[in-house]
Amino acid sequence: MIKGSTFVMGMLMLPICMSAQTKIGYSNGDFERTDGVRLNSSEQQSAAIRIPVSKLKTLAGKKITGVRGVFGTRNVESVKFFITDNLNGTPLYEQAISGVSTSWKNFTLDTPFEITADKDLYFGFTVTSTTNYRPLAFDRSYGEKGCSYGVNEDGEWVDLFSNKMGCFNIMLLVDDAPAFVDVSVRPFDADGYYKTESEYKFQGQLYNFGSETVTSFDVHCKFDNKETETFTVSGVSIPNASTYNFDIPNILTESQGRKVVELSVDNINGTADTDATDNECQSTVYFYPADIQRSYLLENFTSQLCINCPDGHEVMEATLKDRTESIVQIGHHSGYQPDSFTMEEDDAYVDFYNSSSTFAPAFMLNRATNENISAASPVFNVSRVYINESIDKQATIQPYVELQLNTDFDKNTSLLSGTVKIKTYVKPAGTDPRLTLCIVQDSIMGMQQNGGSAYMHRHVFRGCLNGAWGESVALEEGKEFTKEISYTLPDSILSTYYGINVKTLPEQMYLVAIVSNYNPSDVTDRKVYNCAEVRFTDGGAASGISEVVENNVSGRLYGSSDCVKADGNFDRMYVYDINGKLVRKCENPGETFTLSPGIYVTRAVRDGKTATAKSVIAR
Repeated sequence: MIKGSTFVMGMLMLPICMSAQTKIGYSNGDFERTDGVRLNSSEQQSAAIRIPVSKLKTLAGKKITGVRGVFGTRNVESVKFFITDNLNGTPLYEQAISGVSTSWKNFTLDTPFEITADKDLYFGFTVTSTTNYRPLAFDRSYGEKGCSYGVNEDGEWVDLFSNKMGCFNIMLLVDDAPAFVDVSVRPFDADGYYKTESEYKFQGQLYNFGSETVTSFDVHCKFDNKETETFTVSGVSIPNASTYNFDIPNILTESQGRKVVELSVDNINGTADTDATDNECQSTVYFYPADIQRSYLLENFTSQLCINCPDGHEVMEATLKDRTESIVQIGHHSGYQPDSFTMEEDDAYVDFYNSSSTFAPAFMLNRATNENISAASPVFNVSRVYINESIDKQATIQPYVELQLNTDFDKNTSLLSGTVKIKTYVKPAGTDPRLTLCIVQDSIMGMQQNGGSAYMHRHVFRGCLNGAWGESVALEEGKEFTKEISYTLPDSILSTYYGINVKTLPEQMYLVAIVSNYNPSDVTDRKVYNCAEVRFTDGGAASGISEVVENNVSGRLYGSSDCVKADGNFDRMYVYDINGKLVRKCENPGETFTLSPGIYVTRAVRDGKTATAKSVIAR
C-alpha cells in the first residue's frame, strides 16, 4: 500500500503518482526496520543493483522519473542516488535526496533519465551514517547472482548474493513502460542439514520483473542429473515487482554427497519470456550419511552463589529429557562470580557476551547465544521455550564434520588413552578451525545458594587438555584427522580460584571433544561445528564386546531401519556399529530414530553400572 504524503515547497524530492509508472528492480518490497545492515566499518555505505542490457532493451527510450527506496534508519547525514555504467567510474547521473524513511518512499528525479540499451547500468544509493546505525535495506527474497552489489571492508564493489540478505531495496519508477512479460527463477538456499534416506521439500522462487501480472508458468525440475519433471503453476496472480514461492517435487537420495537441483521456467502466461537469460538456476544440496554422529554443545554459565540457578538447572534438565537430539552439556562456573569449581579457562568463555563485562549468557548452544535472553542477566533462569528455540535453530545448520572418540581407561594407572578422529564432509567457512579437548565431571556434591549444602552440580567444567580455544586442525573435505589422546586422571583437580581441590571419580568423568572456529576478535565467529563426549569408564570401541547384563540396567534396539526404538532401563545408551564406530547416543528409553540395516552393539549405563547387548536392525 502506498501512503499519501504532504506536498512541501522547496524539497529536492517530491512524492510522485504511481498510476502511469512501472517499478523496475529486483526487490519484492519486503523490509522491517530490524533488517538494516552495514557492509563495512566505514561511515559511508554504498549499494546498487545491476540491470543488464538484455532487460534494458525492452525499456529503451523510456524515462526513469523517480526512485523508490527504504532505509534501515533515518539517522543519516547524506544520501545520494546515482546511475552509472561503471561502479568504479564517474556517475552518469547523481542527485542528493532528503527525507529518507524506514518505510518505502518515492522520490522524483530533478531530471528524468532516458534509458538506453547499449550497456549494463547500475542504480544505487550512497549513504553517510555513523557506525552505530545500519542504514542499508535488503528484502527477504532468495536473491539473484549478479544483481545486488555493495562496497565491502576493502572498499571494493562485490556481488552480495553470497551474503544471503536478499536483493537491495531500491526500485526505479519508469513512465509509460510497455506491457511485457519478464520473470526470473531464483536458486533456493540449500545450506542446511540434510541426510540420506530422508525426504525433503524445497521451494523455488519466481520474481516478476515485467509489467504484466503473471498468472501461469511451467516449471522444469531436474535432480542429480535425472530426468526433468515438468509441472504447471496456474491460477495465480503475481504482480510487477513481487516474488512467488512454489513447491518442487520432494527430494530423496540414498547416496551421500552433493546433489544439484536444476530449475527452469517458461511458457509465462502462455507466451515466451522477453528476457529468458535468467530463467534457469541451480542449487546444490549436501547430503550427510543417515547414521552420522551429530551432537550439540550446550554450555551454561552458573555459580554456586547464583540464587536463580537451581530453578534454571531444573528447567534445563526437564527440557532436554523431551528432546531426541544428542546434547553435550558443560557447566561453566563463571560470569556471575567465581566459586569452588571455577577454572582459568572459564574466564575466557565470558567473552561470548562482552569482554569488558562480567556478564555471561544464561546458556549457549554451539556457541550461539539466544537474542531473546538478556545479556545483562547472567543467571541461569531460562524458559523451556528459549532452550527449544536454540536447539531447533541449530538443528538446521550443517555439522560439517563428524567426531569419533575411541578411548580406553586403565583403572590401575588412571590413564585415559585412545584417539579422536575428525572426518570432514563439508569444509566450513571459518578461517581457523580448532579442536578443543576438555574434562567434565558430573554430579559433584557441594553448596549451592537456594539449593542447600548437598546440591548436585551437573556437567561441571574441569579444564582443557589443549587450551581454552584448543589447537588448529586442517579440515579438508573428504579427509580424516586423527589425534592421539593420553591423559592421566589425577586424584583431584585444583580449581583456579580459592585453590580448592575437587576429588575426581572416574565413573563421573567425561572427555569432551569440540570442533569449532576461532576468531580472536569476533566472538560470533567461534561457531561449534560438532562435538562428542565419552565417559572415562565407558570407552569408545564396541568390537569384540560380549553381552554383559547387570541388575536394573538394560538396553537394546528394536524395530526396522526406518523406525528404531531404544528400549531398556538406562541413563544413557551408546550405539556402535560392528566396526566399533559410535553412531548414536540415546538419553532416554523410548527414543526413536533411523539407522542403516546391520548389526549393532549397545552399551547401556545407569548409576555407574553397564550392560551391553547386540541387536540386528533389518530394512
